[in-house]
Amino acid sequence: MHFPTNPHAADPVDRRVAVAGARARSRGMVLAAALLAGCGPFGYLKKVAVDASRAVGQAEKAGAKEFAPYEYWGAVTYLEQSKVLMAYSEYDRAFDYGDRAKQLAEEAKRKAARRESGKMRETLEDKATQDEKNAAGKASAAGSVESKAKPAGGGDK
Repeated sequence: MHFPTNPHAADPVDRRVAVAGARARSRGMVLAAALLAGCGPFGYLKKVAVDASRAVGQAEKAGAKEFAPYEYWGAVTYLEQSKVLMAYSEYDRAFDYGDRAKQLAEEAKRKAARRESGKMRETLEDKATQDEKNAAGKASAAGSVESKAKPAGGGDK
């Protein structure tokens, strides 16, 4: 039996067969495209290039560089490494690094929001100031211990 491929065939039966064949082929192509969408660079473009990059950008806008530097720079580093792995076609690892970048960026954004609202009071400047005060206190304490240890006369006789 011969199946024509022309959907404009004169015979109505031939036309129905041709249209059904065309529909089956188009469904097959749609199914193949849907299955391939989760593979390779297609998933990467959504997961990393869009989601993780957006999360890092939002964290930066929230002040994460200042208020949550560990999480922010971790997210930036994971995002960059994800892009490198993608360039080497290591899609699974690129996805994992992209996920981690997104997680860290979201954590940085949350921490930055808490610190800005006053729920977390310590900032980097506060920490540096406190460290300077502690160092100055230790230096003066060490100086007073040395002055107490030396005799006033200046040496042994």
